[in-house]
Amino acid sequence: MSKTYAIQVEKSRTLLAGLRKNLEAASNLGITKEELDKLEKDSEEADRMNTELDVLRAEVSEKESVANKKLTEVRTQVQSMKILI
Repeated sequence: MSKTYAIQVEKSRTLLAGLRKNLEAASNLGITKEELDKLEKDSEEADRMNTELDVLRAEVSEKESVANKKLTEVRTQVQSMKILI
């Protein structure tokens, strides 16, 4: 998980826990239960999306490694042929 995402999701969870624990005081500040529910849902979605991104990053990294090896092979072949001509 990206550090930035992880930190932000953790901050939102900590904030949510505190606000839910003190819902009456939060309500006095104009924060509604619906807003807290939305923040919780959005935080969970951000966490899920970041997990998906981690999987995609791993796939890209693997493909990049394979592509780099292939490019090295191509360069070697080109150099070999240049020597011949």
